[in-house]
Amino acid sequence: MSNEQTAAPTEPKVTKSIVPSKYSGRYKNGGEDALAQFIKSQCTDKEGFNFDDFFMLCEKNGLPPEKVEHYKGQVSERRHGAEGRARMTLRNMLATIVRKEGKAIGLDGQEYEVSLPKPALTGAAKEAAEAKANAA
Repeated sequence: MSNEQTAAPTEPKVTKSIVPSKYSGRYKNGGEDALAQFIKSQCTDKEGFNFDDFFMLCEKNGLPPEKVEHYKGQVSERRHGAEGRARMTLRNMLATIVRKEGKAIGLDGQEYEVSLPKPALTGAAKEAAEAKANAA
């Protein structure tokens, strides 16, 4: 018998990510945008991502303390998926502030230029904007 006949059929690779495959490349290695790189540079130490630094960074940049505390509590309780939710949600809240200001405040208190383009509209938001433009 040849090796081809005895080889087990290969099964497709199964991933356990909740992120749809069409988006997964956008989130590898902390993302590709300037804010993701800034957060990573500020909050990563020799042991990996430091959530205490991340929460401090969020507060220094003007996120509501009660929101930061909410996610901080979930992460400290080790709730399932809390770390990912905290990073995603607070990062998106930071993006709104950084996009308006064009800068972010680092853990050292200094301002850093962080340029974030406005995201492209899609779906219903895009259709509403087009309808509004056509009505004008």
